Amino acid sequence: MKDGLVEHIQSLGHWRVNIRPLSAPSKLLTLAECREVVTKSSVSLRGWDYPHISTRDDSQGGVENVGDFVQGWCDWYHHVEFWRMYKSTQYLHYKALREDLTEDAPGKPSEPSLGVGTSVYTMTELVEFAFRLFRAGLYGDGALINVTIGNTAGRQLWIDDPRRMGFSYPRTTAATKIEIQREVSAADFRADPIHISSEMAVELFDHFGWTVDRGRVQADQAQFYKRQF
Repeated sequence: MKDGLVEHIQSLGHWRVNIRPLSAPSKLLTLAECREVVTKSSVSLRGWDYPHISTRDDSQGGVENVGDFVQGWCDWYHHVEFWRMYKSTQYLHYKALREDLTEDAPGKPSEPSLGVGTSVYTMTELVEFAFRLFRAGLYGDGALINVTIGNTAGRQLWIDDPRRMGFSYPRTTAATKIEIQREVSAADFRADPIHISSEMAVELFDHFGWTVDRGRVQADQAQFYKRQF
């Protein structure tokens, strides 16, 4: 992986996603299986996959075997991220906030921000990815999904859809990080992932003092799954 990439991501606002099995797997994955299960479970709903599976092997991205895990990474424009799938089936992903890497988005606040639409999409993708890992044979006894957004102190929630009205006053958080966690049982994994991802998105927005109807979030997610933005 590119030198300094992890430190660069951690210096920005970023998503940190960690998925861990609730019980130890009966057998470890091989490195080849680590790579295969992430590649086959990757989610592509908006033109950029989650997590990104790089087909490059240069300064902008790659996939490599490292000890007891496989990792993929990307450093291209506003796509700065890396992921790891461990032989133990633990998954780790760091992704820099696009809001901190682009200045040309219409209506974007001058202050550090977090887009509402982008947050709903990302939460939807990462939970969908966890469900696909379950369907691929991982997490038979369930999993713990931990989502953290780092460097959030003073960050402002932003309605990043120009078709919608913005907030009447700034919605900000003083927390240095926001952490949301769900224990997902095997039975939960057999249900609709929107039930979990929408709940996690609502909890995220609550940290900014915004109470949003969960049905509204689910309606946006349904459109997202249909690729209707």
